[in-house]
Amino acid sequence: MKKYIASIILTILAISSLSACSNPYSDNSAAGNVSAGAVTGAIIGAGVGALSSSHKDYKKGAIIGAGAGAALGAATGVAASQ
Repeated sequence: MKKYIASIILTILAISSLSACSNPYSDNSAAGNVSAGAVTGAIIGAGVGALSSSHKDYKKGAIIGAGAGAALGAATGVAASQ
């Protein structure tokens, strides 16, 4: 149970730290949207992958989740910039 709570807290902290990186004066470039989407997707995907996998394979689940999350986040960033 402590593992799940710690993972949720770390995910929330990582996401909230990313929001501090936004620049309200930027022109919302496509590269910025793609990279922000990929990083956010990787963090969330790693958390979900680690939590949804078995106890022995949580590292493998985190890696797979991070890859899938980064791909979906980057695709979302591309769609947001168009």
